[in-house]
Amino acid sequence: MNSESENTPTPDAPQEDPGAKFLVDFGPILVFVLLYNYLRREDPDGAIFTAATVFAVVAVLALAWSRMKLGKFSGTLVLTTVIVVVSVGLAYFFDDPRFIYMKPTVVNTLFGVGAIGGVLVGKNFAKMMLGGSFDLLDAAWKTLAIRWGLFFFFSAALNEVIWRTQSEMFWTNFKLFGFVPITFGFALSQIPFVMKHHQGEIGKP
Repeated sequence: MNSESENTPTPDAPQEDPGAKFLVDFGPILVFVLLYNYLRREDPDGAIFTAATVFAVVAVLALAWSRMKLGKFSGTLVLTTVIVVVSVGLAYFFDDPRFIYMKPTVVNTLFGVGAIGGVLVGKNFAKMMLGGSFDLLDAAWKTLAIRWGLFFFFSAALNEVIWRTQSEMFWTNFKLFGFVPITFGFALSQIPFVMKHHQGEIGKP
């Protein structure tokens, strides 16, 4: 969120389309899972590398499309795209798919550190992401950020457990049919807390 922008968008400001944001955030994952399941029927060993490569390309395209659509880059999207590209590159260089498996662990750990660490240094992750939609007291923003930070650490740990104990196919499909519903479920579980502490309309005198 740009700290210099006003809460009420100007007519010329790019409007964030929830549907477009959903496609940017989850479209690459959908492509990765579907392509992997298609390729593994004929190339079970190489499917993960090919699908991950396409995933990286789609992630870069999604980042570029987000820039054109919104007029700016999302910091979190840039970070995740860079990690995707680096992970796939390392997987190819070392011929080791574990770099691909560990990518969600790295991303979620960094987000967890950013969310909780940000509270400690006065940079609230949750407020930066949602401050234009809700008006909460600082204490509530801190609680929300810590909750998300703990959720990110949980997601990182869960990814480690899954890829180390389950098959590659299970891990791949869990990215779409496990992590996405879990993330949405957690986000929905925070709505009562947000509404309870919501102070009113943004910008209301």
